[in-house]
Amino acid sequence: MSKSADANDYSRFKDIVDSDEEKDAAASTSKKAANTAVSSPCRNCSKADAKLKCSICKKATYCNRQCQTGDWTYHRRICKKPEDKTKADDAARSKPRTVEGAAAAASGSSSSTSSRATTKATKPVRRDVVKEDEDLENARGYKNGMPYFHREQSEHEKSLIGDIAPKKIEVEPTLAAAPSATHDGSAWNTAGTFEQRDFTTWATDRLKALLGNVEVTARSFTIRGGNVKDVKGDASVCVVRGKKRFLFDFEFNIEWTVVGKDGYNGKLLCHDISNDGDYEIAVQYKKKPSDALESKELAAAVNGQAEGFRHAVLARIATFVTEYQAL
Repeated sequence: MSKSADANDYSRFKDIVDSDEEKDAAASTSKKAANTAVSSPCRNCSKADAKLKCSICKKATYCNRQCQTGDWTYHRRICKKPEDKTKADDAARSKPRTVEGAAAAASGSSSSTSSRATTKATKPVRRDVVKEDEDLENARGYKNGMPYFHREQSEHEKSLIGDIAPKKIEVEPTLAAAPSATHDGSAWNTAGTFEQRDFTTWATDRLKALLGNVEVTARSFTIRGGNVKDVKGDASVCVVRGKKRFLFDFEFNIEWTVVGKDGYNGKLLCHDISNDGDYEIAVQYKKKPSDALESKELAAAVNGQAEGFRHAVLARIATFVTEYQAL
């Protein structure tokens, strides 16, 4: 009885070899693939057999340097230096293993781990007891859970602070009495602001009355003064910050004559007669002695510091200042 052949049994074709045509076709295909792998087209102009490669990525090929320069504007965006194989392998090793791999490794090394666990001494567990500090009773936000300004105060603290609750004022505050007027100004000027009163007329008349007809004897000369002439200036009393200021500034001339002599005469020029007390007085001679010694004696009698006509005039001016400040 003949045995039936299995249709799916391909072992019967194992001794069949390829024909010559199939061998030639396979050889040509492998040759073309090799040529394609060796030569690549230019990335810029697409010409075949481009042998110039990019020095960075080692992938882009060009037929010449000009094509590489022209394509660099676009190629630089994707150009990347190839990673080192050793670094890639190290990075792959450093990555954590998957769960399946870890489980497999764990099952494989369970025996070794158990043996190590038996030999390795267990670490002692620390059991420190934390004691509460006495200062933590009123600590902010630790024990009572409230901030500092909301914590409860002790009786001692309340006694120190006292009653600080706001209270309503029932009695209306009394108005402070107006301060008494202690200024030197007028009655209407209670604030003591600037105030000025003119006394020019009074001062002019008083100077003429005091300095007119002054007569003095000194150094065997009798000198008689005349009327005050060419009076110029002003006088005023000012109130500044509640205090009086007596201000005046005058200039005038006084004619003088020597009695019983050969008509010696002249003028006493009084300039800058003011309240600061720094007076400027000069003597002018219209006629004076020809003798030098007599002329010197006359000068001492008219313009002497401790005696003479000028000294008498200064005394009258001091009287005027005293009367003026008494107003």
